Amino acid sequence: MSFREKIHWVAFISLSLSFGWFFLSYPWSIVNTPAGVLATAGMLVPVTIAIIGSMSVAAAALAIKSPKEAHLKEDEREKTIHLKGTHAAYYPLVLGVWANLFAIFYHISAAGRLNLLIATVVIAELVRVGAQLYYYRRGY
Repeated sequence: MSFREKIHWVAFISLSLSFGWFFLSYPWSIVNTPAGVLATAGMLVPVTIAIIGSMSVAAAALAIKSPKEAHLKEDEREKTIHLKGTHAAYYPLVLGVWANLFAIFYHISAAGRLNLLIATVVIAELVRVGAQLYYYRRGY
């Protein structure tokens, strides 16, 4: 497994766990109140710290373990994998943008729209990283 593939696994797992906690423990009963926005903002702080911390520790540990591999430039295969992953993420991102537009027109609360926006970005990112992991495993 290459250095970049390992980093992608760490990203996929940390995103899944962090935002899984976020959406499962969010106080949905207050989503239609002004406190819902503050709850979202407050819960994003530990999520951000967890993702940055796990990615930093993993990248440092993997770079220390294999420093030559960490400094290799992307080859054509990896560039193609990243391009295909980004292409796959485009579709859920566009659908999420449309969902956010409908949420505005249907007067969904600010916290509801904010959570929908966060979910859109997280799903698109999970699709991107997941597709890249698939292509790494598939051998493109």
